[in-house]
Amino acid sequence: MPLPTARGDRVAEREQFEGDFLFCADCICVHRISRADRATLYLSSGSALAVDDFERYVLRHRDHRLKRLHRSSDAEIRSHARWDPMCRVAWEVTDGTHDFVVTFGRTDLEAPREYTIEPGCLDLESESVEVDAATLQHVIDEALFPRAAPPSRVRALIDVCRRLIAQSPIDHLEPIDEARDNPAVQLACLPEATISALHAEAERLFSGEIGALLELIDNDLRYYIPVVRVARQYRIQTRD
Repeated sequence: MPLPTARGDRVAEREQFEGDFLFCADCICVHRISRADRATLYLSSGSALAVDDFERYVLRHRDHRLKRLHRSSDAEIRSHARWDPMCRVAWEVTDGTHDFVVTFGRTDLEAPREYTIEPGCLDLESESVEVDAATLQHVIDEALFPRAAPPSRVRALIDVCRRLIAQSPIDHLEPIDEARDNPAVQLACLPEATISALHAEAERLFSGEIGALLELIDNDLRYYIPVVRVARQYRIQTRD
């Protein structure tokens, strides 16, 4: 696997490796290739200092065994929401032959990210899917307003949605967002098969002017309003 060079004029070459990791097998340390490697550092005096963290890493380990690693799956462990600067993250990475887990995060808001690496993988411990019934009921009520639909029929429609999601393969769910209350939970819209069955059930349960409800099901719940919560818990499985 080719490695990007440390020469400053190889910008285009380095950009194609952005997001990958350089791993020194001798020192057991890793560096993520990023545009921030070449960010200007502003000193307390106000003067600017040109830095290149990538080049510094390569020069420091130039006589060592260097490997380029790339992320090998979507599996991850996060300690906090992704936007939290103190979030600690673990990913699976590989050189094509050997698998590793790289973990990175900050110990202080003003400190740079620190990276650790060890041979291993992320094992899926548990996986669950549930319908966000409170959100679903809210949007159904809004779609039916100003009609006062019988609560029992609204609950029946939600129960049908739950049953359909329970029967749907989890890989048919495509997350479009992440839950703010739990870093292990992703939010997904309803899959195609569920949409079709839910549309038919809405027509059976409700009569009259329900165009807004059908539009909600056919469009918003399919593309824009995620009412499915997919929770996955991983653990780090190390290897010698």
